Amino acid sequence: MDLRRIAVDAGVVAVLATATAVYVRRPDSWSYFSTDQASILKFGGAAVWQSELARWWAATSFGMAAMLVRGRLPIVALAGAAAMALVHVTSLIMPLLPLDAAAAIALFTLAAGSVPRWISYAACAITVALAFVPILWVDQMDAVGWGGGAFTPPAVVAFAWLFGDRSRARREESARRARELERERDQQAAIATTAERARIARELHDAVAHGLSIIVIQAQAAAGALDRRPDIARAALEAIEDTGRDSLAEMRHLLGLDRPEAADLAPLPGPADLPALIERVRAAGLPVHSRVTGDIATLPTGIGLSVYRIVQESLTNVLKHAGPLAGVDVDVRREADFVELTVADTGRGAGGPLDERGGGGLRGMRERVALLGGTLTLGDRPGGGFQVHARVPLEVTR
Repeated sequence: MDLRRIAVDAGVVAVLATATAVYVRRPDSWSYFSTDQASILKFGGAAVWQSELARWWAATSFGMAAMLVRGRLPIVALAGAAAMALVHVTSLIMPLLPLDAAAAIALFTLAAGSVPRWISYAACAITVALAFVPILWVDQMDAVGWGGGAFTPPAVVAFAWLFGDRSRARREESARRARELERERDQQAAIATTAERARIARELHDAVAHGLSIIVIQAQAAAGALDRRPDIARAALEAIEDTGRDSLAEMRHLLGLDRPEAADLAPLPGPADLPALIERVRAAGLPVHSRVTGDIATLPTGIGLSVYRIVQESLTNVLKHAGPLAGVDVDVRREADFVELTVADTGRGAGGPLDERGGGGLRGMRERVALLGGTLTLGDRPGGGFQVHARVPLEVTR
């Protein structure tokens, strides 16, 4: 159970109740809870007064109880709040009060949530229709001092639904852009993998396969001369040894086993592509503030590629998980012997320990940094939000 959501719903109920209490106790306000004889007789005697008062309190209790589940069950909250407002507006002794704003709040929550669109549209139509009931009760409202404006309730609930629907549309658009960025990242990774495989296959054919062919020829020569010409056989075996050693070194070089940095691949992005990446994320609706210190354009290819990928993955995670109101700061700094980057957002954070086994993004960042001999820290920020911090030495320990 989400305690934070329950606390927010309880806070909304408390604010509505407090505002209503303050409103009915204004010095210039008629006391709707007055029990003087004149007031009671004005509305048909004690029996009618007590009946209306009991009906008002029952509807209020039901509506406020429904509002306590607004975040989890918005349809229930809207039904309860709308029923409460309907009873209030048809009451002979009570006018519309701040408490009745609960219906507009519940409708906003439903429109901004994830219910099917047709339910949202139907809820809007029904609530707006019910909001026109005050027009039929103008005389009663004037009798208790309500200041008119019978078209105000329909306008309020209509605007509440509109704001909620726009909030949902912005959130869905942000999620769609996040999926596009993730798909682009996966496509780029697939292209890079294919290009790397092709490069290795081509280099293996041109270099290592050539060496293996020489080894085969020399082995055949050594086998033929082993009995009759030992000196020729010895020379062939020495050539096989030298060629095999050279081919093994070339294979290690091609596969990146003798150094942490991969070979230079022109299509791969680097630090120079960070501004374009940040602009795409900004276009998705996420406020991004970036700062670059030092010359990052001349970073080694492997380090530059890792910097770009870590920033890309971090921004994608912010779009997916931080929430619609989050902002993010990107700070990349190059010093004489290291490069450091920080991506910090103001969103919801992880809310607990991270499980990097569930997805490849966080694990991939950690593997990149580890291959470069650097350090990576991930987790929630003390003041709220989530932070990714990486530090990579420019002279890698082999």
